[in-house]
Amino acid sequence: MQINLTLSLKENYPDSIFGSIIIRNVPNMKGHGTVEDQKRILERIIREEYVEVDKDEMIHYYNTYFRMWSKTYPIEYQINTIKNGGKFPQVSVLVDCMFIAELTNRILTSGHDLDEIQGDLIFDVSQGGEQYVKLNGQEQELKQNNVVLKDNEGILASILYGPARRTAITLKTKKALYFAWCPHLLNEELVRSHLNTIFQNLSSLFKPVTSEIQITHS
Repeated sequence: MQINLTLSLKENYPDSIFGSIIIRNVPNMKGHGTVEDQKRILERIIREEYVEVDKDEMIHYYNTYFRMWSKTYPIEYQINTIKNGGKFPQVSVLVDCMFIAELTNRILTSGHDLDEIQGDLIFDVSQGGEQYVKLNGQEQELKQNNVVLKDNEGILASILYGPARRTAITLKTKKALYFAWCPHLLNEELVRSHLNTIFQNLSSLFKPVTSEIQITHS
């Protein structure tokens, strides 16, 4: 599977970097005791040890992008929710392990069922007016210059609004594809380390798990 960047994306986001990891041999399930224990540990760390979000450099990094559309990085909201007594939702092991890594490293991540992707992938910027169905089933219209990911059937994710429903990870997923979205300059080793966090979370549950990391630059 090829992952490419369009000229328009390179011109609008010349320092962008996108990391991907394919993880195979992962029979998804609704929940797992080890994952639930990891959630409780991370919740405690966020409540007791995490710095305030306005001092978090990674959250500042993403808000540089989100504030161009008068929005706030959603991980900021999720961390504040946990600090105020909220808990991790339980979706499935493949989604929850991604979410644990996302909140640990604060790097924006999307998860997809690899078998539902059609053809090669391409990162692009929206022209404005394109539409796709989000995870919640609602149709979303895009504004101009939002970073998006496409396959042969159309948009399957955007930075502002998240993944499309048609490639969502479900309990039938056996091969998962995760993306780290970094629209501005970010150290490649941080991206690799984040993707490896997802792999480590899953490889502790499923054996043998295989993975394949790819880094794509503007």
